[in-house]
Amino acid sequence: MGWWRTESGGVIGDAPADMLEDLDIVLNGPDDIPEMVLKHIRLAYQEAFERDPTHQELADLIQFCHG
Repeated sequence: MGWWRTESGGVIGDAPADMLEDLDIVLNGPDDIPEMVLKHIRLAYQEAFERDPTHQELADLIQFCHG
């Protein structure tokens, strides 16, 4: 699984991106991410960085997947 830095200084990765790309809904922002999907994204960040994703990282992830 790969992770990379965004222009905003955050980190996004393949696994979280795959989770968002599998959704068949429009995401206007991090608050639109379904709770179950957000739970799995948080787990990926916990495993990789021992922290939850920031609001900005979630926004960057949405932009990357659905931009």
